[in-house]
Amino acid sequence: MTKPSLLILSLGELGTAMLEAAARSGIFETLIVASRDKAKALARANNALIGASLEGYFPDIHAENLDFNAPDFPIKLRQIAPDYLFTAPSLLPWWKIDALGIDLPFAGYTALHLSMMAKLRDAISQANIDTVWIGASYPDVINAVLNRTGFGPTCGVGNVQEPIPKIQHHVAQNLGCHPRDVQVQLVAQHAFEYYVLNDSQPDALPPYLLKTTVKGRDVSGLARDALTAPYPFPYDLHFNRVTASAGVEALRALTADQPTATHLPGIGKRLGGYPVLASRKGISLNLPPEWTAAQAEATNAASLPWDGIAEVHRDGTIHYSDTTTRALHGLLGQSFDTLTPDSAPKQARALLTAFDR
Repeated sequence: MTKPSLLILSLGELGTAMLEAAARSGIFETLIVASRDKAKALARANNALIGASLEGYFPDIHAENLDFNAPDFPIKLRQIAPDYLFTAPSLLPWWKIDALGIDLPFAGYTALHLSMMAKLRDAISQANIDTVWIGASYPDVINAVLNRTGFGPTCGVGNVQEPIPKIQHHVAQNLGCHPRDVQVQLVAQHAFEYYVLNDSQPDALPPYLLKTTVKGRDVSGLARDALTAPYPFPYDLHFNRVTASAGVEALRALTADQPTATHLPGIGKRLGGYPVLASRKGISLNLPPEWTAAQAEATNAASLPWDGIAEVHRDGTIHYSDTTTRALHGLLGQSFDTLTPDSAPKQARALLTAFDR
């Protein structure tokens, strides 16, 4: 069977890390690197090609000029017709936001991501192509918002996947087994990771569900001990490489012929992250028998306030928590208590204006 193609659209730090990781994965025959700046795309493509080739991987990597704000975007995307599409656009990436040092709950920045993702959604839908879209801009919430208001990403990558190796290594060290033998099923939303991968012991954790087994033996108690153990972690640009590894794990499952166990956030209309079975044929939840889908979804919904969100309504409207609403008013001098794809551009402009000040 011919290996699939992957289009990486938008070349920020995460997109570039994803390119380098995918080029060395052996998953794809063709990698298309797309940007409105083709010279930048070509240089990044060549960097990935050289590095991957030195490590024994030789995918076809080439650059394309592609701007999802341009009228010809749908036509160009339809001509490329990628099997898989990876995007992570934002008006201001998380690492630049962190550098601002502004006291605002994470949810307060959502408009910076949603405004771009909604515009991209409209452009992709016009192309009318059959592709698996991996949306990596705050997927735990934004993917659900887009899918509840029309067309949206298939899934995201990242947060729910990233604490799992910590659990596996902790259990393996205590039981004298290999980390690979530690099977983890985790339901968790975006905020969870930052309490688990942290150099201090948290007083509490966002709501989650966890089951861990080793060769059929339930060791969930030992796994829960791992969650609150101090774990120094570099939340800087190197973090993008970790998310790219999560992306490769996801893509390996999504391109498999047979269902493969993994974890994914932002699946269709569902908030947060889940254990799943994924393959070329699609994605299904992979919950232990004692958990219901409704219970898993409710757990992730209950975690939203830890990001500064009170609720995401079934129609896709984000309702901020009182804390976020007050913080936005203090920063912007305007009252914003909800966010939708339609209102996101206005909120995003207000945020960028405040940051410039």
